[in-house]
Amino acid sequence: MIERIVLLGYMCSGKSSVGEALARRLEWRFLDFDVEIERREARPVASIIATEGEEFFRTAEAMLTREVSGAPAMVLAPGGGWITRPELLEAIRPGTLSVWLSASVDETVRRLRTDTIDRPFRDHPDPAGMIASMLADREALYRRADLKVPVDGRTIEQIAFELEQVARSRGLLLPAV
Repeated sequence: MIERIVLLGYMCSGKSSVGEALARRLEWRFLDFDVEIERREARPVASIIATEGEEFFRTAEAMLTREVSGAPAMVLAPGGGWITRPELLEAIRPGTLSVWLSASVDETVRRLRTDTIDRPFRDHPDPAGMIASMLADREALYRRADLKVPVDGRTIEQIAFELEQVARSRGLLLPAV
């Protein structure tokens, strides 16, 4: 039975937007890891990483993962680099459907340039080259997901609908009434 869904993918792949839409469709709770860590630390992720370092942030993600690893009826949206610690995926795997939201490099750059969130690499001279390199490094990790869903050219609702259908067909924990 599927009790949780975790959305994996690179920055700007749609984890937060799709996650919110999917949680609404399933009548589940939604947890965006970046938003929750920012709330707990009372500062933006960029500031956390700039002052405390990436390792501090990754540790906060790991602690949050452990907190929700047994929580029922949740859609989880960890940060794009969360998968670089594959043991976190394994820690939540029982009862969790993991979904890789796969965006092309061109689509990622397009979304990065138009996003209202302050994102890393937005002002990088060659964001496509950097993103392509990071995606190549992470691809084997993303492939550990139970399901790969291409997102290029698709709306949030189309992706959320597809994931809802997959989850329901695989046996879903129904929301408490």
